[in-house]
Formats: sequence, C-alpha cells, structure tokens
Amino acid sequence: MKRTFSIKTLGCKLNQYESALIARQFADCGWEARPFGETVDVVIINTCTVTDRSDKKCRNYIRQGARLSRLGKAVVTGCMVERDRREAALMDEVLAVFGNDDKRAIVRKIGSYVDFAESRREGAGADDEADAAYMEYASGWDGEDGFDESRVAPLYRTRAYLRVQDGCDGACSYCIVPSVRGAPRSRPLNEVLDHARRLVAAGCPELVLTGITIGRYAAGGMDLAALVEEIAAIDGEFRVRVTSIEPTHVTDRLIELLGSPKVCRHIHLPLQSASDAVLAAMNRPYTAGRYLEIVERIRARDRDIAIGADIIVGFPGESDDDFAATLDMVGRAGFAYVHQFSFSPRTGTPAASGTPCTGRVITARGERLRRRVLETGLEYRRRFEGATLPCVIERTMDGAGHMATSDNYIRIRLSEEATDGAREGTIARVRLVRAGREANTRNCALSGPSGAESLCRLEKNEVFRRFFMTRAKFSCYISNYC
Repeated sequence: MKRTFSIKTLGCKLNQYESALIARQFADCGWEARPFGETVDVVIINTCTVTDRSDKKCRNYIRQGARLSRLGKAVVTGCMVERDRREAALMDEVLAVFGNDDKRAIVRKIGSYVDFAESRREGAGADDEADAAYMEYASGWDGEDGFDESRVAPLYRTRAYLRVQDGCDGACSYCIVPSVRGAPRSRPLNEVLDHARRLVAAGCPELVLTGITIGRYAAGGMDLAALVEEIAAIDGEFRVRVTSIEPTHVTDRLIELLGSPKVCRHIHLPLQSASDAVLAAMNRPYTAGRYLEIVERIRARDRDIAIGADIIVGFPGESDDDFAATLDMVGRAGFAYVHQFSFSPRTGTPAASGTPCTGRVITARGERLRRRVLETGLEYRRRFEGATLPCVIERTMDGAGHMATSDNYIRIRLSEEATDGAREGTIARVRLVRAGREANTRNCALSGPSGAESLCRLEKNEVFRRFFMTRAKFSCYISNYC
C-alpha cells in the first residue's frame, strides 16, 4: 500500500512552486498525493511569515495538519521556520522543521522517520532519546541531492509557476523577507529555458514567472527582459505572465515586451504608499513622482495594460495627508486591482519600533481604499466593452465548473451550462459586452448557457457583467464569487 502525503501552502507564488517541487520528489519515491484535509501518513505545512497574521494562520494549519497526520504531528517548512526555527520546533504538533534550503531533504528524511515510527508501532517501544536524535538529524540537513528541477510539474493544468530567481537584498524597513530568503540568486538560463520547454510540451498555456525579486534576474548575460524574450521564442501556443516586479527594476525593453505576442498585458508594481515621507520611512528606493513616471511609460506603450499594486495601510507615522496622497495615486495610476495590507510589525525590522496607526484608523482608511480601488477597477474594465480578450480556460479550485483568465487579468467563471463547451487548458477569445461593478477586488464571472445571449435573473447580492465568447460562444455575467 502506498504511503500518502498532503501539502498546505501559504504565502507567495514561489512557495507554491516549491510545494510542487516537494510533491514531485514525494511522487518519485512512490508516495501518493492527497488533498489537504484528508487523513494521510504525512502532512507538510509550507509556511509564510510576511505578516503577523500569516504566522497565526500557519500555526492554525500546523495544528490542523497534526490532526490529519497518522503520525499525529505535522512537518513544517518555509519562511516561518527560517524566521524562528526554535518557535516552530517547540510546537507540540511539529514532527520536524526544514528551512527553505532544506526543502529537497523532506522526502528522504521523513521517509526514514515513517520507517522508524512504524517499527516502533510494531513493538520496538518508546525511545525518547532516539526520537530526539532523529529530529536533530532531520532538521539539520543542508546538502544537495541533484534533483532535476525542470521536472517540476505545474500545480494546475492551465497555469505553471516558473521559478527564475530567489532572494532579496532590499532594505525596506518593514520587510522580513531578505532575512528568510537570503541574497538574490538567479536560476541558470539553460535550466529556466529547459523547464519552460517541458511545461509548454506538457500543454500548459500560461507560464507565470516567479521569484522574490524577479527584476534582479541576471544569468547567462541576460536580464529579465531578455529572459522573457527567450521564453516567448519557444515554439508552441502559450503565453508568459510577468507578475510582481519592483518599480525601479522596470526597463524600457520590458515595457516594450508587455502585450507583444505571447506576453500578457499585465504587470504588478508594488507601491506601498504615495507619500514621499512614508516611502522614505519605508526605505523604498523611489518617490511617488518616480513611480507615477514609470506607470505613465507603461501607459504610453499600451493604455490597456493591467497594472496592479501593493499598498500598506497604517504604516507608523502615516498621517491623513499621507493617506490622501495614496488615494490620489490610485486614481492617477488607474490600477486594475490592489493588494491591500494593514501594517504588521515584524520583530527585527526597523519599522517594528515605530508606533503604528490605531486599529480604528487602519480600518477606516482600509475601507476608503477598498472603495476607491473598486472605482478604478470598474473604470478599467469598462474600457473593454465590445473588445475581444484572449482567455485561458481553467478549472476552479473546488472542481465545480470552469474559469477563464484574460491576458490582462480579468477573471471569468463559467457556469455549468457552458462547461461542456469549455476546453480546459486552451486559449479562447472573449468579447466583453457590459462591465459591471463588483463587490470585491477579484474579477470573477459566471457564464450563461452557450449559444445565443441569455437573459440572467438578478439574484440577491449578485452584480452582473455579460461577456460573449467568440470561439466557444458563451454569454457571461459577473457574480459575487471569490
């Protein structure tokens, strides 16, 4: 009987990619993957530590994972472990801890531990000293195993995360990431291209470039823009998506590539604040004016490129005027969406010693920001009424029906009636008929029956947007689905 495992991943796309790497190695060793939530032999929690809230979620999932594991404990890896191995290791629910550089060791060491635990159940009896010795051994591995990373399969059939880089040497006063991910290092060019070719050959229609600071890519004499060009030159029907990149890393050549054949009209530029005083306190390497100039250069290339941003609300010292400047920037930049965060002090960072805004102030400002983003998002989507958009058809996470994602990051959910005509893993053409206001910052849509445009009955709490799919011939509407 095959041993079974499950993985719960928290945090960034790089963590999701590394979970796929872990899963690949477990599969190579004969283990069977199961969805998180089922009872299995081993449960792995791949943690995030970017905020205090992230830590709390990780602890909750560790406790849940321990209950789901036949060993009665969970295996913990990721950035929370890098921040404080001792904290993770001392939790009663933790079997072993592995840092980010140790992730390749998990299957080897945990397999040995399962053997050990099974032998104990068969009558060897308790041996606390042996347990302690094993734990030290399992948690201290730091070698290489020669695993071919290009064999890592996509997490989903339609979207593959392609790791190109890791690490950061930034000095943002609020950020703990450099201390848990290390200095910037680029994946060798030949490895990236080989992995990309394998993913395309497997039929994956979208490659999402991931890393901690992908704009720092430098390998084989190439920067990020040159790498994007090389990937896009691979034969096959697919597209490349450049996601989060520091504004100061955006080059003229990269801007020219956005929206070119096989490159999505989408880029994510962390802003954090539009107050120069707050940006200086954050130690961000640009001013609000410099950020807006970069946005305007992108708009000059193609005004329809989707630009997203990160914004922190309630940074220590943020005044009403500082926040007003951020709200103004949201409108001037015309963001398609915003990832909004409340300030979370991280121990060991300079900002942790500051006095953050009160919870009431943060809540009020967060709501104002949310409403402004909904407005700019609607304004952005309305540009595409009557326009045809290339969309990747994909399956929902819950397995109920299909979704689609346009090249400029509009999310579409297909109804059950339209599912029969949807081909998962293909790129279809979608014409926007009418754009409507959504109740959240995620763009999700439901389609009506295939064929002629259908009339949709307004349900409680639903806000409709209708599309017409020229290839699959779906009429669609937006619903409050997230």
